[in-house]
Amino acid sequence: MHVPAPLALAMTLALALSAPSLRAQGSLSSMGFGYPVPSVSTRVAGSGGALADVDAVTPQNPSMLGGLQRIVLSVQAEPEYRTLQLGTVTERTTSQRIPLLAILLPAGKGVGFGLTAGSFLDRSYSTKTTGSALINGASVPTTDQLDFRGAVGMLRAGVGWQINRFLKIGAAGHLLTGENLVTRERRFADTLKFGGVLDSSRVTYFGRALSAGGEVRLFKGLAYTISYRSGFGMDTRVRDTVRTRASVPDQLAHSVRFDGIPGTVFAVGVEQVAWTRMRGLGSSDVRVRDAANWYVGGELSGPTMRGVPILFRGGYANRQLPFSPTAGQVTESRFAAGVGLPVARDAAMIDLSVQRASRVLGGGDARERSWLLGLGLQIRP
Repeated sequence: MHVPAPLALAMTLALALSAPSLRAQGSLSSMGFGYPVPSVSTRVAGSGGALADVDAVTPQNPSMLGGLQRIVLSVQAEPEYRTLQLGTVTERTTSQRIPLLAILLPAGKGVGFGLTAGSFLDRSYSTKTTGSALINGASVPTTDQLDFRGAVGMLRAGVGWQINRFLKIGAAGHLLTGENLVTRERRFADTLKFGGVLDSSRVTYFGRALSAGGEVRLFKGLAYTISYRSGFGMDTRVRDTVRTRASVPDQLAHSVRFDGIPGTVFAVGVEQVAWTRMRGLGSSDVRVRDAANWYVGGELSGPTMRGVPILFRGGYANRQLPFSPTAGQVTESRFAAGVGLPVARDAAMIDLSVQRASRVLGGGDARERSWLLGLGLQIRP
């Protein structure tokens, strides 16, 4: 049985860019274009995301690169273990991620540079459906399987400048790249008479954005930060041919930080992400909404290890996910905790984090819970 290439490609793209059923997908968080991965350091993950706008390694506020004193190399991993409950059906999935790699370089006179590679959207799932095909007037039972593997990542190059002890500013350029490989296979119940059909398509993503940020120290112990990312064109391509065009989502984030007590940092942050700017990339079946998120958390110094304090972190986050298959929006709440362990005095730090996420589809009975375990290493030669 032969499927014409244009028809096969159209079928694959339609399935790839539309929201699949929850039961078949096995994940509430990776619908639509995927799960918006918080591309933050393990330190920030342990604070529930509250320190994202004040952390130099996290590629959100480029002004935090200002005032760097040492080179910083950072790498981390964060597997996620999800459980989806839909009525009486329970499905479990696992995702392996490396959410962030970073290198930070001081340049003197309050100037610092940073290069990061992080996750932006993550989407991997499989669906399996049964049906029948009419061949020569006879109905033949079939099984269709759709495998979707891929992600979109973000590369950032930024510079920050600490003008004085009251003010920092920074700017950065972002490049979004990635791909999704879609494979569809049809098997027939009567394998002696009918061979299987296998079709695949590779969709690549490409987008650009610029960001700017700043920090103002209002008075001793209290600072205000702001960052803004302006998205430009983003498109999908199949075999180097542009299929759809949209824009990278804009993002506006604010936070207030209190560090007036030695060895402690507390922060509250809010952000708005204009995900609807991506709407033109997919089919009309993909429901896209803007998101408003908020975070609260902090970091506290504990007992010393080889003369350097151990750092304890905790926080809470409430996020709105941008994609869903129904009129309801998926909301996510997270409780987080973490610890920073010094290695070789202050030349390196091992960061550990654990997050418990709960996701609910508004107006539906689908619920998803997950554990996210973070392991990060920072080297400061």
